[in-house]
Amino acid sequence: MRNCLIMGFGRSGTSLMTGILSEAGYFAGENLYPARESNPKGFFENEVINGINEKILKKYDYQRLHKEIPRFHQRFSPYAPGEGHRWLSYISPDCRLTECEADIREAIAKALSVKGYAYKDPRFNYTLKFWEEAITDDPLMICMVRQPEITVGSIIRECQVAGYLSEFYIEAELAYQLWFNSYTHLLNNLSSISSDRILFVHYEQLLTGSVLPLLSRKLDVDLDSAFCDRQLNRSSAAGIRPDAVDRLYRTLCDFAAWPVT
Repeated sequence: MRNCLIMGFGRSGTSLMTGILSEAGYFAGENLYPARESNPKGFFENEVINGINEKILKKYDYQRLHKEIPRFHQRFSPYAPGEGHRWLSYISPDCRLTECEADIREAIAKALSVKGYAYKDPRFNYTLKFWEEAITDDPLMICMVRQPEITVGSIIRECQVAGYLSEFYIEAELAYQLWFNSYTHLLNNLSSISSDRILFVHYEQLLTGSVLPLLSRKLDVDLDSAFCDRQLNRSSAAGIRPDAVDRLYRTLCDFAAWPVT
């Protein structure tokens, strides 16, 4: 069983991927967040991993780095996130994450000392370099991608129904920019990692089960498609993705060997 980290922008299939791995015996963390309507089978995230990444990203909150920030009628926004919000932080593509305190590095090393882990967090798109510095074996980096229009629509709905996001401002144009920022940082973080340790997976490849034989070989574990329930794929594409998002999405689809839709 090969260790792995699961990343990708939020609402792009990271929970489905980690759920499949959890069913195969992987450790996703203690005290996983409970399921709710948006993820009825669970999120497969926990406070420890999320908390480590939140602490790293807090230093890079837009409001900390800039004298003026956009203001909205809600209390929080991607420019001024609260605790738990930083998977939706606005971190520009040219911002370089360089600081990670010693206690955080110790917490990362402790988390990585567990055998058979499959940790999932959309924040890995930004923080991966600090985890990579602590890695002593060759875990697989599983990078999830989904149609941006579906992802953006799902994020807007999540912000409407999730209690911890009730005072968080989001709208489609800004969500597309967060999607672009997040995947731009992910590709930068992956540029120094050997290609045999990276696997891009499109959400649809999980639903059809077509990628599971390849994943099983790379992870040295038997994966079952039974966890996948196509009835839970309740979102549909709507709207037109911005040109920059479309170009980046096409690149990600090429990496996943999936036709652009």
